[in-house]
Amino acid sequence: MILQVSIFLLFSTLSSSLDERVTLHIAGTFPMESGSGGWAGGEACRPAVLMALEDVNNRLDIIPGYKLNINVSNSKCQPGLASQQLYDFLYTPPTKLMLLAGCSPVTTLIAEAAPVWNLVVISYGGSSPALSNRERFPTLFRTHPSANMQNPTRLSLFEKFNWKRISILQSVEEVFTSTSKDLEELCRKNNIRADRQSFYGDPTDAIKTLVRQDARIIVGLFYETEARKVLCQAYRHKLYGPRYVWVFIGWYADTWYIPPVEEHLRCTADEMRTAAQYHFTTESIMLAGKDVMSQTGMTGQEFQRRLNEKLVTDPANAGGYPEAPLAYDAVWALALAFKCAKERLPYGVKLEHFNYENGTISQTLYECVRNTSFIGVSGQVMFSDSGDRIAKTQIEQMQDGKYVLMGYYDSNKQELEWFDKEKWFTERGPPPDSTIIKKNLITVSRLLYYSVSLFALIGIGLAIAMCIYICRNSTRTIIVQSQPECNYILIGGCTLCLFSLIFLGFPPDNIRISNTVFSILCHTRLTILLYGFTLAYGSMFAKVWIVHRMGATENQQLALRQKDEPVEETPWDGIRTLISSMVGRQPMRKLSTQAGYDALLERRSTFLNQPIPASRFYWVVVAFLVLDTVITVIWVILDPLQKVEQKFAVILPNASEKAVLNNDIDTVIEPVLEQCRSSQQEIWIAVLLGYKCLLLIFGIFLSYECRNLKLRFVNDSHLIGLAIYNVAVLSLVTGPVVTLLTPGLADANFVFVSVTVLLCSYISLGLIFGPKIRHIHKVPPSADEVIANGNASDIAGRGNSITKPTMSKSELKRYELLKNENDYLDREIQEKDKRIRQCKERLEMLLQLSTSERAKLKDVPINNNNTTTTTSGFSGN
Repeated sequence: MILQVSIFLLFSTLSSSLDERVTLHIAGTFPMESGSGGWAGGEACRPAVLMALEDVNNRLDIIPGYKLNINVSNSKCQPGLASQQLYDFLYTPPTKLMLLAGCSPVTTLIAEAAPVWNLVVISYGGSSPALSNRERFPTLFRTHPSANMQNPTRLSLFEKFNWKRISILQSVEEVFTSTSKDLEELCRKNNIRADRQSFYGDPTDAIKTLVRQDARIIVGLFYETEARKVLCQAYRHKLYGPRYVWVFIGWYADTWYIPPVEEHLRCTADEMRTAAQYHFTTESIMLAGKDVMSQTGMTGQEFQRRLNEKLVTDPANAGGYPEAPLAYDAVWALALAFKCAKERLPYGVKLEHFNYENGTISQTLYECVRNTSFIGVSGQVMFSDSGDRIAKTQIEQMQDGKYVLMGYYDSNKQELEWFDKEKWFTERGPPPDSTIIKKNLITVSRLLYYSVSLFALIGIGLAIAMCIYICRNSTRTIIVQSQPECNYILIGGCTLCLFSLIFLGFPPDNIRISNTVFSILCHTRLTILLYGFTLAYGSMFAKVWIVHRMGATENQQLALRQKDEPVEETPWDGIRTLISSMVGRQPMRKLSTQAGYDALLERRSTFLNQPIPASRFYWVVVAFLVLDTVITVIWVILDPLQKVEQKFAVILPNASEKAVLNNDIDTVIEPVLEQCRSSQQEIWIAVLLGYKCLLLIFGIFLSYECRNLKLRFVNDSHLIGLAIYNVAVLSLVTGPVVTLLTPGLADANFVFVSVTVLLCSYISLGLIFGPKIRHIHKVPPSADEVIANGNASDIAGRGNSITKPTMSKSELKRYELLKNENDYLDREIQEKDKRIRQCKERLEMLLQLSTSERAKLKDVPINNNNTTTTTSGFSGN
């Protein structure tokens, strides 16, 4: 009986004590719904705050003599609505000593205005990095860590999987803008490329941009409602699967990706679940370990169990469920601050004396909150000088619809604790941060290179064999009279051109050389082909040039000799000239005798059959070599050739390449052509090709002019002309094709150049040396002179004969024309002489007649060769 009375008296005392406590009022805003965007964290955070108030009020040792009461409102995470609610809190009794705020936009508004009323604000859900600004928010503290604290964690994740390129997709709210800017700066300092895209409301355009940019590692910064829109668009644009990794914010509900009916998303739950597979989340640790006992007398698991009993919805779907421990600890932080302030306030000043103009109590509360440190259900609760919560960060991955803890990151120690539980779509592990571009060097195929090299070596062998054969038969007349020195130069030039093909196609497939060797190879290609062309074509050009010059000189000398030769004048020369003008023909010089013309031809034949010194040909070739050397040396010194990679548009690998790449879907082929280039290469090529083209065109002209001219000691001038035609046509066609049409096609470029060099070399050698070899085999040495001199034949037609060895077809034709014209003029002169004699006789007869008889005979015709002549006609003269 006594025990019962004692217990009754104890409970009566406690009840009396509880009833006598002074109530301290606080105010709190809770986003109970997200609307079109935002964070509906009040669904779980408000029950957690009410549970914390209950636990604080049930303990008399926390704030002795006081109890807490909270006035709540639904801010819907809208700053405009929150400003009205703040006004109601301030100007509706009783006075509030502290304020609790939720999402970042609302916290920004309240924390910026609170210093005017000397109020301290504690935010359980504000994560915006902008809230760390002490000048702008001097009385704000947050149990929710700043969003910037997750950026080092994200960076450690990128470094772990060797991702050097990321994309950031963010909503336009200030919290996400600040976070994305900080992440960009952090990535830049660590040599990670970060591209940022933002959107407002509809993320479709931003997703399309990510697809165009080939984004692979994507960090999403937005609220939960917008996250579902983003994930749906990612599914519709194929921005998910084994090639992509999404990194989301970790404070969404566990089943946040399941679309509510009222949002009317165009994606089903299964499609959203497929798109969300294997994404990562980063979030500060918001729940203490199961073995950590908090100052409130609960572990984190016990707190969640109690909270689950108070929730009216599934915890996985409750907004703000991960942040609920932060809201619970926020109440305990302000409760401990009240206890601290109660003890620090001056004598006679009590907490209930607070008003919005009392700076003393406000400053004391501020200092107490700033120095708060305790173990809460979310872990160690303490604040930095900027009012931010100091906490570790956790990384989780969605695996088959459930979040699995991957590890922790300690920002203070900059250490990542990883549990190696990650999963990927393929066995190759994490996807690359971008499409892997595999360089594919565009080189000459081995089959083509070896085929051309074989033909080049055969040509070199034939050239050497021809050279040896010509040397052994150097005493034969056909060799002696073909300028063998030039022929040797031609063989050397063709050999160099053929040899250059081996360097032009090198290196073929699967052969790699260093940059230094490649640079040397560039100059070797240029030098060998340039000198080879100059020697081969220069030797042929020298022959046609000398032949043309000798022919032109002899023609000029013949013309001068004919002009200076004395001609016997006859009385009828003037009459002959007059008659020629009357019949409309140009007066021509009469070759009075065949012997005169024979003498001219004899002098011409003697001049063109004279031996020609080899030095005249050498000087032409040497001049070309000197010019080439000067240009090449200046080019190499001032603007040397170097290896330059020309990159082309990427292409998808073919079947054989996919097999080599193990069917890697993230790899594309980038064709790369290694070229020999210099900074002013176009100018140098224009200089070289310009003067080479002039030589080719001039060579064609000289060959055409000399087509009918034959010199005894350049007996192959006609064949040289044909060879020049061949070289000029092929070179003038190939040059523009290689330079303009096939610069990026290694095989086509090599084929054009090789075919041109091979044809020019083979045809030139065949034209020049083929007939000589055939002649040497068919004609014995004893018959050389007979055939060389020819047989005498009568080409004058008048019993005179001249030697025919050096008379060409054109000379014979010209001779026949002149001979026929001379015969015609002889006949004309004879006819005119006969007519003049008749006229003279008639004139003498008329002079003897009297005037009367002359009248009678005036109209008497004179018959002479069917021609009528009247005296009136003579009198008219």
